[in-house]
Amino acid sequence: MVTPVTFLGTHQGELMGIPASNKSVEIRGINIHKIVGGKMVEAGTVLDMMGLMQQIGVIPSQ
Repeated sequence: MVTPVTFLGTHQGELMGIPASNKSVEIRGINIHKIVGGKMVEAGTVLDMMGLMQQIGVIPSQ
């Protein structure tokens, strides 16, 4: 099962060595769940980290 997720926030603290930019960000991604016999047996999340880095100005946007 896959569900979309969106996180909204402000980059106010250091992130992976990158100083706070105080920029508003929107991070999109998906949650992936493996269901077996009606029970969740595995889960993971994939986030658009490149999009986040573009929003805080680390990677140039096109």
